Amino acid sequence: MYMGPPISESFDVHDIPNAGRGVVVTQDVPARTVLLDSGGPHAHVIFRQYRKEVCAHCFEYDRGRTLPVRDGTTGKVFCSEMCQVKWTGHQGLLAVQAWRQLHSFTQSRSKFVTDVNSIPPSTSRPSKFVVDAGWAKADDARLRTQNATRKPKPSPSQAIDPDILSLLLSAIVFYHNHRQEWDSEVLALAMDDEPYRSQEDLDQHCASYLQLATLLPSDLVPSCTSHVCRTIVEAGSHNAFGIRAGGEDGEEYLGYAVYPSASYFNHSCAPNLVKRRVGRAWEFAAGRDVRQGEQLCITYLGGEEKGLRLAERRRRLRDAWGFECMCERCQEEQGGHGVS
Repeated sequence: MYMGPPISESFDVHDIPNAGRGVVVTQDVPARTVLLDSGGPHAHVIFRQYRKEVCAHCFEYDRGRTLPVRDGTTGKVFCSEMCQVKWTGHQGLLAVQAWRQLHSFTQSRSKFVTDVNSIPPSTSRPSKFVVDAGWAKADDARLRTQNATRKPKPSPSQAIDPDILSLLLSAIVFYHNHRQEWDSEVLALAMDDEPYRSQEDLDQHCASYLQLATLLPSDLVPSCTSHVCRTIVEAGSHNAFGIRAGGEDGEEYLGYAVYPSASYFNHSCAPNLVKRRVGRAWEFAAGRDVRQGEQLCITYLGGEEKGLRLAERRRRLRDAWGFECMCERCQEEQGGHGVS
C-alpha cells in the first residue's frame, strides 16, 4: 500500500534542505492553474461557540446567524437539508449514534465544561517523556476499567472539553470508516511529539480519550485508541488548517481541520500559491506563472506578511511554527541570497 504525499503530474514532493519535505513543480504552470483540491478533512473541530452557526458538513457560516436546519439529537446544524443528508451519509449510522451520545454526554455535564486553550498555561509545555507517561497512564486506567466487574461511568463532576472531545471523535470516526486512508495519509505526516501547550492540556486530552471510551457505541470502541487520539493531535499540531468565515485567512476563526494532501506546502513570505476554501475542501492555485523546478509555497501568516517587516514575520513564524524563515524575500531583506 502506498504511504506518502499526494501524487500529481504537475508536482513532486521532495526533501528540501533545512525545510523538511516540500512541493516542487515538474513543469511550467500558468497563473491561476488549480494544482490541488484537498478533498474533505480527515479530522476537524468547529469550536463550541460556533456550533449553532457553522454547517457541520460544508462549514458554511452566515455571519453569526443560526442556521436553519438543526438536529437536536447530535447538536449539529446545517445550512440545508441536503447538507444534513450528505453529512449523515458521510459519517455513517454508527458515527451518527456516537455523535448523539457525545452530545447527550456534554449536555448533561454542561456545568463542568472547560476550554483549556482559552486558559493561559500555568505549566510549561510537556516533554515527549511526560507525554508518553501521560498516555501510558491513561491506557492503564482504561485497562482497569475494562477489567472491572461493573463498567464505571464517567465522573459527573469531571471537567469536559467539548472541542477536544469533538476533534478526537472525528478522528476516531475517520479511522473507523477509512482505515486505509488513515494509514497511508495521516500516518505519513510529520508528527509533533510535544504538541500540548501545558500539562493541563495533556491531561484534558487523556481525560477526553477515557470519556469517549466509556460512552461510544460498542462497535466503535475498538477504534477509540490512544494511538488514534495521540496521532491526530501530533499530526495536527503543525499540519492543521484554520476554518474561517468565508474561507479567507483574515476572517473569523471557527475551528480547524487536518488535510493530509495539503500539508506538504512550505511557507514563503512571497508565496506563489494561493489557497481558498471551497466548502469543506481547500483549493490551491498558482498565484503567478511558476517555472519548472520551483518550490510551491503558501503563506502561514494569512496574508499579513505583505505588510510586516522581516523581524516581525520571523517572530510570528518562530512562535507559531518553530522555524526561522529563510525564504527568498527574507534573505533578500537581510542582505542574503538564495531560496529556502
